[in-house]
Amino acid sequence: FMNYPKGVSARISHSGNFVLRIHYSADPDRGAEWARAERKKYSSQGAWDREQEIIHEAGGGERLFSEALDHWEDRIVIDPYASGFQPSPHWRIIAGFDHGKANPTAALVAAVDFDGIIYILGEYYQPGLGPRQHVPALRGLNGFMRAEVFADPSIFYKTQAQSDGKFKAIAELYAEEGIGHLQPAPQNNELLGMERILAHWTGLDRREPTLKIVCPKGKRDIQRPVYGLHNDGCPNLLWELRRARREELSATQLVNRNPTEKIVDKDNHLRDALKYLVLSLPEPQEKSASLK
Repeated sequence: FMNYPKGVSARISHSGNFVLRIHYSADPDRGAEWARAERKKYSSQGAWDREQEIIHEAGGGERLFSEALDHWEDRIVIDPYASGFQPSPHWRIIAGFDHGKANPTAALVAAVDFDGIIYILGEYYQPGLGPRQHVPALRGLNGFMRAEVFADPSIFYKTQAQSDGKFKAIAELYAEEGIGHLQPAPQNNELLGMERILAHWTGLDRREPTLKIVCPKGKRDIQRPVYGLHNDGCPNLLWELRRARREELSATQLVNRNPTEKIVDKDNHLRDALKYLVLSLPEPQEKSASLK
C-alpha cells in the first residue's frame, strides 16, 4: 500500500474488500487533550476503545456497570439511614416488573423528582412462586400499588393454559388477584435499555447522576441474592448490575473483526425491571443535573 497520513491506514478484508481506517488522530485538532476530554463522555474504556480507538475486540466480557459503580458509588447509591433521604410525596411514582417462574419475579419502585432525576427506592425479588403467591409481597412493596407499573410485554399474551382448556395472560392472573394496573413497557430492547441506564451515569465528573439507587451501606456488596421484599433499598439490583457483562468474543469473531454487543442473559431480572422503567421515561438531560 501507499504511505498514508498519520491516523490513516488500509487493509484488504477476508472477503477481498478494501477497508480504509481513519483514526481520530488524523484530525490535527484531535490530540491528547481532546481525547482526555472526549473519553469522559463514554461509559467505559471498552466503549471508547471500540468506537474511537477502532479496537474491534474491545469490550468482550466487559462488565457494563462496574466502572460507573466503582468510581461513583458514593454519588449513585444513597444510604437511607446515614443520609436521612426521604422522597417527596409529590414526586411521580413508577415501577418496573418482570415476572418469572423458576427465575425470580422482580419488581422495582422509583420516584422521579421535578428535574427528572430517578430514585430507585425498593425492590421485590423472589423465585419459584405463582402470581397468587407474589401478590401479598407486591402489595407490601411501598408505592407499588399506586405506581405506573411497566412490565415485560410478553406477560400480556394468553399463553397460560387453564383447567377449563382456555388460555390466559399472566397479567390477567395478577389482575384476578387485585393487581390490575400492569401495562406493557413501551420498549424492550436490551442494548437500548443498557445504554439508557449508562447514559444516566456518564460525565459524572461534571454533573450529578440522573439515576440514583437507594441501598443501605451494609447491603451493597452481597455475594448472593437476598430474596424477598426490601423497602429500604435495592441490594439485589446492585448485585445484578455489578455482574452484568457483555458476551465473550469467539475466536471467529476475533479473526473476522466481528464484535458482539450482546449482553449475557443471566441474573438480569431486576435489571430488566430497571430497563422497562428507564425506557418509559425521557432520555437523561445533563443540564437538569449539572453541578452548580
